[in-house]
Amino acid sequence: MSKMNYVARIGSLLLVILASAPWTSSQVASQRHPLTLAADKNSVVRFFFIPAYITTFPVPVLFRVVEENDPRWNTAPPSDVGRTAYISFSEMRGIFAALSAEPLSWEESAKIEELETYMAIRNDGRMDIEILSSGGTAKSGIPAKQMCETLARLDPALRTPRALWEFQFFRRQFGCRVPNFDPKAYYDRSH
Repeated sequence: MSKMNYVARIGSLLLVILASAPWTSSQVASQRHPLTLAADKNSVVRFFFIPAYITTFPVPVLFRVVEENDPRWNTAPPSDVGRTAYISFSEMRGIFAALSAEPLSWEESAKIEELETYMAIRNDGRMDIEILSSGGTAKSGIPAKQMCETLARLDPALRTPRALWEFQFFRRQFGCRVPNFDPKAYYDRSH
């Protein structure tokens, strides 16, 4: 076999492999992997998104479980991993159930990862969702075009007033419509 013929065959083989790769990856991407991680009292759910059109760095919103008589309940202090809204365990189960009902594909691991600071998070143009619990870590994302309507469907899971307000405030940063939202409801967040 001549050297030129050998090079042509290798080139043809590479072309076939590369041409089939997008089909294969899109086929895998369309497969749904449901959320199997269970909510527990150590669960944390974090939402994060960096749209191309925003000039300031948006702070992620997190939900953590506390007892309703805990002084942190119905508060939302900022930290280096995002703004944490403290909610009841039943609300956390509701968030897990609502996310499980969405047609999202989840990557799960038995390893419990650490939450990185929000300035270090990489975002791929989707609304990133990260869940940590005693059972491990789960990650998924919502395409930007579906973000507003998908996240709005989580509102009924949140009964803690401050948590619901923070979640709606978070969505409004990205142009989501939130009917009857009062941006001045919490003095520590009014500018």
